[in-house]
Amino acid sequence: MDIKTIAQKIYQNECASNPKYLVHWNKGENFPSVGIGHFIWYPKGVEERFEESFPLFVNYLLYHDKEVPAWLKGDAPWASKAQMQESPKAKELKELLLETMDLQADFMAERLNAIVPQNAQIKKQFERVVQSEGGYYLLIDYLNFKGSGLNPKERYHGQGWGLVQVLGCMQGRGDVKDEFTICAKKVLQLRVKNSPKERGEKRWLRGWFNRIKTYNNYK
Repeated sequence: MDIKTIAQKIYQNECASNPKYLVHWNKGENFPSVGIGHFIWYPKGVEERFEESFPLFVNYLLYHDKEVPAWLKGDAPWASKAQMQESPKAKELKELLLETMDLQADFMAERLNAIVPQNAQIKKQFERVVQSEGGYYLLIDYLNFKGSGLNPKERYHGQGWGLVQVLGCMQGRGDVKDEFTICAKKVLQLRVKNSPKERGEKRWLRGWFNRIKTYNNYK
């Protein structure tokens, strides 16, 4: 597995390979997404159902003896996109993220290793994908794209949309990448169907599907 190549592809998917998107605030969301994997970081007082991964990355940096500004060890310091865009801290964070791309890649790979499923059927599909050409890209990208699916809070009407749900949809039939892609689309369509109408998630589905198309082409 060439994790650095995979990380560059994820950087392209999340940030269009443009450093200005390393510190980003999506329209309709209450939090910034930062890094090549767009790790979620909640401001003080914000509670969402989505897994907050940026504090985990900060801990990863500290574990690897990387110095970080003290303000990164708490909540996101901005209450809005406008505040973030005007803040010198956003520039400081972007510079740190540019310096730590290799560590971000390693962090994403370790996150995958940490969620290897215990369920026998799901683990079987996990191993099928791993053994396929480019399979690590599918797994790492989807994990960073839509989460592991193990967090009970990441549910709409009791249904998750993470990597475990995609693997659970697979039956072990036909080309593994085709099946993974089909299941990823099904899982995301179900998420949109179950999502609160006020979130307007249908508008994102086309972009999500375009990203999933890359799974068939990656080697």
